[in-house]
Amino acid sequence: MQRFWKETEYLKGEQVPAGAVILPAGTCHWAARAGCYMCGYSGMEKRSPALTGSGGAIKILERALDELGEVEYLKIFNSGSFFDERQISAETRREIYELVSSRGVLRLQVESRPEFVTSEKLEEASELLAAELEVGIGLESASDYVREVFINKGFSFADFSEAVERCRRRGVRVKAYILVKPPFMSEAEAVEDAVESGLAAARAGATRLSYNPVCIHRGTLVERMFLRGEYSPPWLWSVVEVLRRVKRRLSLPVVCHPTGSGGRRTPRNCRRCTSQVASAIREFSATQELEVLELSCECRERWKLESRVEVLAW
Repeated sequence: MQRFWKETEYLKGEQVPAGAVILPAGTCHWAARAGCYMCGYSGMEKRSPALTGSGGAIKILERALDELGEVEYLKIFNSGSFFDERQISAETRREIYELVSSRGVLRLQVESRPEFVTSEKLEEASELLAAELEVGIGLESASDYVREVFINKGFSFADFSEAVERCRRRGVRVKAYILVKPPFMSEAEAVEDAVESGLAAARAGATRLSYNPVCIHRGTLVERMFLRGEYSPPWLWSVVEVLRRVKRRLSLPVVCHPTGSGGRRTPRNCRRCTSQVASAIREFSATQELEVLELSCECRERWKLESRVEVLAW
């Protein structure tokens, strides 16, 4: 498993060198308890004790930062919630802040469910971290019905909004993750939900939107639906449509980093344009220039037709 990589991100009006690091910290407590229908965390390694410096988290992060070189925007992923001390201990969290502060990083992004984004933990970060802090929260949809019935997320839009407000009061930025094509939705419905959810997240105070088109992970309800012909990953044209419509209405960064595009289990277009469109989406995410998304291919007409007439097998 690749533990870290370098990429380009959009930060304060320009492209900057960014790095992403995955820390092995067991799995998300919600995945162990119930789990989101599209999320592969429940199929990952069994829950492990909370990470400590001596347990290897700091060594992994140090090695990653050494090999990544200069990065201005650092993203830490731990397959769950950075602020859940069943995954990352308070000691390790503080060591991470000190290490990141010593490396000249301008912004640190972590991820968390809203229930762990407490005033105390945000205050601790403001005291120990020299970099700006950005908390990514997997809102997925602004609709409570979609989030609970179609995704099984386990928290409400009010919970998300309250966490955003706690962050706002302490100068912490919030990245809202929005899902593109939850299960039980047609392509056209999914586009509308993703657009409206992004706008709602921005109104609630999110400072960055990250759109995540669904991939099919093993052991999930979405995989079972996919194998029965009841679900297919979204078209990349749907992602382009969402990004264009949302960016035209918002000035905050709107990004998407499609992974593994083109396979049966991943977002795709036709063989001719999938790679080009995925690359354009990544370029747009780094530049915020809508012109990058002015694309065409014969399969775009097929996407439009399927979006209009799609009938769900379930």
